[in-house]
Amino acid sequence: MELTGIGVVVFLALLFAGPLSSVLRSIAFRNRAAGRAEVIRAQRERAGKGRRAGKRGRRG
Repeated sequence: MELTGIGVVVFLALLFAGPLSSVLRSIAFRNRAAGRAEVIRAQRERAGKGRRAGKRGRRG
């Protein structure tokens, strides 16, 4: 009886392994992109030294 429960759990784990790994990859990609954006913002702030950096500041 307990063997059937374990079999069901293993089956469900294998069934959702593909989609779950895809979701985890997507989350990791978003985290890396957010980290890169934060680094770029920090570099622009340091380079700007009070000036407004970026295209918006130049367009008026």
